[in-house]
Amino acid sequence: MAKQPSILSLPFRRLANPYTRYRYAAWIHCVRVGLALLASMLITSALKLPHGLWASVTVLVVMGGLVHQGTIRGKSYERVIGTLVGAVLGLCVIAVYDGTRSLTLTFLVMSVLGAASAFYAIRRPGYVALLAGITMCIVAGPGETGFTEGLWRSANVLIGVAVALLFSQIYPLRAVYVWRYLLSDNLRACARMYGQLSSNHDFTPEHFARQLEELDHRLVASRAHLGPVSRETGMPLRELEMLQRIHRAIMGTLESLIASRQFAAEAGEIEPVPTSLDTHRQIIGRLLLQSAHALKFSRTSKLVQACQGLENLPARPHNLTDSFEKQGFYWLTLRLYEQVEMLSEKLASTSEHWNIQSRDRA
Repeated sequence: MAKQPSILSLPFRRLANPYTRYRYAAWIHCVRVGLALLASMLITSALKLPHGLWASVTVLVVMGGLVHQGTIRGKSYERVIGTLVGAVLGLCVIAVYDGTRSLTLTFLVMSVLGAASAFYAIRRPGYVALLAGITMCIVAGPGETGFTEGLWRSANVLIGVAVALLFSQIYPLRAVYVWRYLLSDNLRACARMYGQLSSNHDFTPEHFARQLEELDHRLVASRAHLGPVSRETGMPLRELEMLQRIHRAIMGTLESLIASRQFAAEAGEIEPVPTSLDTHRQIIGRLLLQSAHALKFSRTSKLVQACQGLENLPARPHNLTDSFEKQGFYWLTLRLYEQVEMLSEKLASTSEHWNIQSRDRA
């Protein structure tokens, strides 16, 4: 008889599902930060470390946006370097005060170092510079902090960094899953919108405006995850950028189709969808839904089975006798077909990178 899972194990088994973690990422992050804060306070209290408060402050600074596994890998060494540099600078400020006993000079040095931190914070090593400036202020304090006190503060800051990086590994959310789910939702929405446009039913522009706004929101959100996705999967950033461009082009074509149908509706001249496009309309919807399904559930076997090849497009008309609206829908549908097929083929060719579930099982 198979052993039944215990009630206590069920929540942990659910958290092992990437989609569950994606849905509850904010709550998981809150618990993670709370546990890290508790651990930092327990450590500093048990060891009776002076100025232990700064360990907890550092945990909040370091873990504030530390959500995705790719972000952890990309930022962890920057945070350690920034903390170490800031601690050294803070001790140097203390040394300046001990040598001169001049608060004016000490404040001037701290201001110059803070300005330099702000200058480099908006450049390439920005995160290192920002953390260095924050740590320098923590260690140096008001400028007349004793050297021993500065060392204790530096130790507490390093403890806070270590605790934060340790607890960041608890049920981390991979950026590749967030990117995949956002793209999957958008492709499914695109299929739904095209199905509505292909029907001859009446539609309201406000309805499509709301859907386009949701598409734009998810597109912008997915753009921010490309860097972490590349670090997590080893997928070249240019390949991710290419997928992003094709996805954006599909949305642009859909907007043009909406504008075309809206123009025809206002003129009272909506034409039936040409029957010669039936096959391609079905393929567009099938490919969009199969791509969305593959991204969400890691099932890529049927991803390109519906592809017919760009060489099998129907022949172009050789006259202009059809109405403007009918020709516009015809040409835009052919363009959408090309874009959707390119996206599907690109997803299939790069699945060995983004389909990390099958890669981990292998």
